[in-house]
Amino acid sequence: MTYPSLHPAPAAEVDSSRRAFRRGFAAGVAAALAVGALVTGVVLVVRNIAGPDSFTVGGTMTLQDGFTPSSATQFDCEGEGGYSDMSSAAAVTVSDQSGTLLAKGRLDGSIDMGDSCIFTFAVADVPRGAAFYEVEISHRGGILFTESEAEDGISLSLGD
Repeated sequence: MTYPSLHPAPAAEVDSSRRAFRRGFAAGVAAALAVGALVTGVVLVVRNIAGPDSFTVGGTMTLQDGFTPSSATQFDCEGEGGYSDMSSAAAVTVSDQSGTLLAKGRLDGSIDMGDSCIFTFAVADVPRGAAFYEVEISHRGGILFTESEAEDGISLSLGD
């Protein structure tokens, strides 16, 4: 003998409440994903507007005279005599307006143009925000540049 339940729930009501829960749960997950995507997008946009925290100072140093062929890899020429410091071993330093070293590198190549020797350099990870940037190659004394000038690339020369 079967006794009827005191509070029988119709099957349609149980299915309906389960569907409502699933819909609500799915809507909550979708909303959380949408908010997460929105926050991620805003962070990326703000980073792009602000720009990276550092940049690369790149440029050339043209030696007008006093150079000779070089045997160093990626160097067609190097300085000689009073310019012998202009070689693959030459340091390139970037400091701020107070003389604090910000980043350093080396000359990374040279091209013999016949009447001059053009050295190239690129110093990475230079922090933004200094009033001026002093770029010095070897011991030749630094030259000041604004952030915009330093980021756009600089051209230096030595000799006649």
